[in-house]
Amino acid sequence: MIRKGRFAIWNGKEYALVSYQRQYYLQTEEVAEESNGFERMNGKEHVLIRSVSLKELQEAYEVIPYTMLEGYRFAVEGINHANGKVALVTNNPFVQGKVDVQPYGSLEYIIEMPVDQVDVLEERFPLYGM
Repeated sequence: MIRKGRFAIWNGKEYALVSYQRQYYLQTEEVAEESNGFERMNGKEHVLIRSVSLKELQEAYEVIPYTMLEGYRFAVEGINHANGKVALVTNNPFVQGKVDVQPYGSLEYIIEMPVDQVDVLEERFPLYGM
């Protein structure tokens, strides 16, 4: 599983962390979490959220997935579940000729690879002074 975005530890468990109008919410798809105060979002049966204060969190962090190809760092841009490929992006111009990349936007390069051929690593950055 490739994780990307903001996450928090609450009551010893990891949840996605979202915010809206200066309010923070934990998000999950686990229906069993209704017993922990999570509520279903309107119109989204499989998404449950729970309001939370930053003081309640044990930890909060941003996860940025990446991989290394031929010694070059690539950001994991996304995964296409239909074809099982992951899109990898870099802005390093020296990658041309070393890795089979295609131009992508302005000064960036992209390559798509089967997800099972990519060793995804994660970088974590603390959020909110944690």
